[in-house]
Amino acid sequence: MFTKKRPDGTYIKNIHFFTQLMPYLLPKRVEACIYFEKEIDITETIKYVRKRKNNAEGIKVTVFYLILYGALRSIALRPKLNRFVSGCRFYQRNRISFNFIAKRDMSDDGEEINVTMSFSPLLSLDMFCKKIDDYILSLKEGTSTGAEKTNDLVTHLPRFIIRFLIWGLKYLDYHNGLPKAVIDSLPFFSTIFFTNVGSVGIDAPLHHNFEIGNCGIFIAIGKLRKVNCLKKDGTVETRDKMKLTFTYDDRITDGIYCARAIDMLRDFVENPEKLETPFELNEEQLKELNLAANELKLT
Repeated sequence: MFTKKRPDGTYIKNIHFFTQLMPYLLPKRVEACIYFEKEIDITETIKYVRKRKNNAEGIKVTVFYLILYGALRSIALRPKLNRFVSGCRFYQRNRISFNFIAKRDMSDDGEEINVTMSFSPLLSLDMFCKKIDDYILSLKEGTSTGAEKTNDLVTHLPRFIIRFLIWGLKYLDYHNGLPKAVIDSLPFFSTIFFTNVGSVGIDAPLHHNFEIGNCGIFIAIGKLRKVNCLKKDGTVETRDKMKLTFTYDDRITDGIYCARAIDMLRDFVENPEKLETPFELNEEQLKELNLAANELKLT
């Protein structure tokens, strides 16, 4: 506590002087947000998903999984996006972690749960999809997540105690006093927070970010839309399209860097065959990504 060391990241020393001032000029994540919208053409993506449905290996691939996996590769190739600001200091996160909502069952009253998972960037697409499926299956069979247990405990407390606990959490986080177990159990300490509102027929909103924790990127995934597009020869064809919106903490690194990563993500999703190519990172890339050794394991 009261040091520059944190269990979820490594302090970055060499930061441009103006960037160092950003957390003081924009102390709140909400006021530092930049909002992006990107329409992606998932016509070929849907064809790919249907083709994989008949795969003898039985590994489920969905458009949502492809977006997640495309984001994983994009973060690995654009490692500055895996930074965060805490206590007005900059850190390189030591894992790539995503948070999203899953249901225990698909009924209207099915319980929603926050899923927070970290992934090695070296995972193949099949290994990535299987890891998510196995974890969600364990949740459906009744295993509670750390976040669920914490939330259940806290919400039964009196209001003044909850307010004090939230204040205490923010205070300890600012001064690097939160233990690893607490950070790992909360969804607000992820690389990216996803919300798949398209799964319930809603288009992607420009979503807020959270002031608590250190997650700097929020991605909302919209519904599938049929769009009539004009081809070069003057004929019209119907394409499958989807809108993604991005809420991005501009203090992490500049918006141009982020925008190029978004273009990279779009390319991965629109051309999913690229995601089947074995992914390797050289020594320099691994050093810049700065992941903990156990976060590179293929499990």
